[in-house]
Amino acid sequence: MLKKHPLAVFVAVALSPLNSTAATNPTEPVDEVYVVEGHQARFKANSNETAMRMDVSQLETAGQVAVMDQTLIQEQNATTLGDVLVNDASIGVGGTDRNREIFMLRGFELDTGTGYLRNGQQQWSYYRHPVELMERVEVLKGPAGLLYGKSAPGGLVNMVTKRPTAAFQASISQKVGTNDYQHTVADASGSLNQSGTLRGRMVLSKQSEGSSRRYLDGSEPELDRQIAGLMLDYDITPDTQLSLHYDRVIDDSNSDNGANIINGKPQLGSQFIWEAPWSFMDIDVENYGVDIVSQLTPDWKVKAGYNRQDYERHYHEGFGYRGEGKNNTYDPATQTFEYFAMDRHDNWVLDTAYADITGKFDANQINHQVLVGMNGLRNDYVGQRYFYKDKTDNDKDDAPLIAQIGGAYPEPDIRYQDKEPRNPDATYSTGIYAQDLMTLNPQWQVLAGLRYDREENETDTYYNLLPKAAVMYHPTPEQTLYVTYSESFEPKNPVDSNNDINDGMALDPVKGKLYELGYKQALLNDQALFSAAVFQIEQENIIVTETISKDISRTTQLGKQIHKGVELNLGGQVTDSWSLHSSATYLHARTEDPFDPKHDGKQPADTPEWGASIWSRYDVDNQTYVNLGARYVGDRYGDTKNTYHKPGYTTVNAGVGHTVQTGERSDLKLTVNVKNLFNEDYLAGGVQNKTTLGEERKVVVGASLQF
Repeated sequence: MLKKHPLAVFVAVALSPLNSTAATNPTEPVDEVYVVEGHQARFKANSNETAMRMDVSQLETAGQVAVMDQTLIQEQNATTLGDVLVNDASIGVGGTDRNREIFMLRGFELDTGTGYLRNGQQQWSYYRHPVELMERVEVLKGPAGLLYGKSAPGGLVNMVTKRPTAAFQASISQKVGTNDYQHTVADASGSLNQSGTLRGRMVLSKQSEGSSRRYLDGSEPELDRQIAGLMLDYDITPDTQLSLHYDRVIDDSNSDNGANIINGKPQLGSQFIWEAPWSFMDIDVENYGVDIVSQLTPDWKVKAGYNRQDYERHYHEGFGYRGEGKNNTYDPATQTFEYFAMDRHDNWVLDTAYADITGKFDANQINHQVLVGMNGLRNDYVGQRYFYKDKTDNDKDDAPLIAQIGGAYPEPDIRYQDKEPRNPDATYSTGIYAQDLMTLNPQWQVLAGLRYDREENETDTYYNLLPKAAVMYHPTPEQTLYVTYSESFEPKNPVDSNNDINDGMALDPVKGKLYELGYKQALLNDQALFSAAVFQIEQENIIVTETISKDISRTTQLGKQIHKGVELNLGGQVTDSWSLHSSATYLHARTEDPFDPKHDGKQPADTPEWGASIWSRYDVDNQTYVNLGARYVGDRYGDTKNTYHKPGYTTVNAGVGHTVQTGERSDLKLTVNVKNLFNEDYLAGGVQNKTTLGEERKVVVGASLQF
């Protein structure tokens, strides 16, 4: 049985409800709030865009939504989505092989194509998202099928981008740190005409970094990442606004897919990289689109938008075979191991669109706040894979490729196609939804919604009805007690792997159901928000890919997963000088499969039972602040069979910032951040032969000129 860590107990105690003296009335809708330091309590979000797609407060939202704002992102020197999401204990971290980030939410993996949103529209997420463009990150917990269609039952992550401002503001920052880390960001925003009806914002970023890990020839992997974003807002009329956006991410880096863990230790040491020194991953992503918002009347508003994401990836990789038993090809006598080489080109194009009408009216002494809308998604893909063999071999089934420790990692030059160029039919998803938030009186609110969803892929067409219902009770204006029910729906393409014995097999949709009881309370004169939830999520038709041998796998659908948990969250300003963002979670997640004892009763991979996270800021004076934070991740398994165990760990982070006034309208902000202060040695996410090792102590020094 897993034990409770002292940090989890500490955070749980810290999250006990505090007394509150005043708060806003939860029955009164509020406008969208963009977090700006000094305008509201730090680390506390009054509203969110994700959960309801309407202008409602957190106290009117029948579900748990964690919000990480710009202040938190900047103070922690976050450069990836993973750096941001560690602030929510309900997020589990998977592997980072092939330069992507994998996350679990309430124990369910977030799907690459449907688990992430940008400004409420789906984003393909097989790359490191540009945090530099984000105003905040919202984590919606629980099935979101009503408003977003196909998605996992654990929830969604929505990345809200920065917006142009009417007043001129600009900043340029430079940070340097451990392992040749360098990061430059320029951000300028303001009105582009005298009347202020046209506003623009441009963000530019360049990041480079090395590593403490080494390839077999002694060289180190390198990262070179460039980001550019342009946002325009134009007031067509005082009540109608048109927004345009474009951004591009170029991410070129060497491959490091993680360590091979034998008896709890990395084989050949924590510094050794199994990939070839010539391996690389080049990614080029463009996003562009348009949104329009029109306030038709004081009570009715229409919003519509379109976005295209064009994602191109090329990776050239030499990958060493490693693992337990027969999959471990390393020979200590000769210091050699087998490897394969692959060259792959991929291009995904994701088109998304939506149209929402929101409004409110009274009928039979009941206030109705309604949403009627539709959204659609079109996903195109074309790609080709090539495998390599040694130039001296003419038969692809001949002797394996061999790498020598301290010597050569040959780059073969004869390749053969894995399959014909892959160009499946496009996938189409369309949904129509309606939602009604009914205020019966100041104490009671009822939410009811229904979605009709259609998904068409290369082999099948699926239809589904997704309901959602909730009841909220407000004992006082600053308290909310709620119960909610919602569903999720995930159509799946057939198995597509020539190494899978079920290649081509059709897969049934994966479905989920949520039952949740929760509580929210505004605290300390509305300067902080406490929330808690008890939930159960049931998911059917789970997909599992099992490795049978080095070259053979098998994909099947298991019976069911049941996840039961408790979550606690507290964020805001405790005093004028002290602010915090904290969360704690307990999750009992198990698989039920009476037909396969290898999976029945097992815990999902990279899903700890206990977790906690806390980040605090103390303002010494108006110019200086200090930060201290910690994250605890409990014991967990690295595979679905629970044969690979990872012990729990705690990391501590710290920082300090000081602002110097350099002119009448300019400030120089100096910062120092230390990640993993005590240099904790730990195993992060990923399977046994691709385990991401915890990042060593990292020190970053920065200077930012703001004017």
